[in-house]
Amino acid sequence: MTHDELLKKIDRIVNLAQEALQINTTPVWIETHSMLSALRAVVELHKPFLTDYPSYCLHCETYGSVVPCPTIQAIEKELS
Repeated sequence: MTHDELLKKIDRIVNLAQEALQINTTPVWIETHSMLSALRAVVELHKPFLTDYPSYCLHCETYGSVVPCPTIQAIEKELS
């Protein structure tokens, strides 16, 4: 899954949660939205740094790690 596809998937989850909870001012929705926003922020930080192939994640190691980095791999695994 590409970086943009992962962000879109998180956004779809936010929309589904909002529909399921129907009222977006409930404490459950506020907490759910906060957690999903935090997850999205982490994914945005781990955006691939594109130079030449392979691209790297500069947030995982001093010299970067090959994309998808371990952080994104863990998120993708849990969302699949």
